[in-house]
Amino acid sequence: MTLALEVFLQFEAPEYPAEGTETFRRDIVENKDFIAKCKAGRCPLYGAFDGKELISMMGMRENRTHINLVFTKSEYHRKGLATAVFCYLLEDIGKDDPPPQAITLNSSPYGLPFYLALGFEPQGEEQEQNGIRYTPMKYVINQQRSV
Repeated sequence: MTLALEVFLQFEAPEYPAEGTETFRRDIVENKDFIAKCKAGRCPLYGAFDGKELISMMGMRENRTHINLVFTKSEYHRKGLATAVFCYLLEDIGKDDPPPQAITLNSSPYGLPFYLALGFEPQGEEQEQNGIRYTPMKYVINQQRSV
């Protein structure tokens, strides 16, 4: 959660009201129930490492069809790491029985171009809830295409 908070504060928080930063801290970084589910393997976390240092991560809700965390250290942006983590995530959830047909996420304004490039499609206009700005998005999983 250290990486998530570091990157959030650097790229998202400056555009959010104080309420949004507090919501992120409370609902993600300090959410003991979510962290316990991650540790138990019920909410999967995927990561890329430089040696032993976590430099890019994606996390999913327990249902394995909604991404709720995507963060990459700033010095590793635009190097394909988050795309590689996403490809690994797709491969992993593709083993589920039955495999999911789609993945959803709520994109921050900063992340929107990245998700569009991956093939996610907006499912509505930008919204704000508890100070968090997001655009609901969906990725239809097609076993024939590659990211």
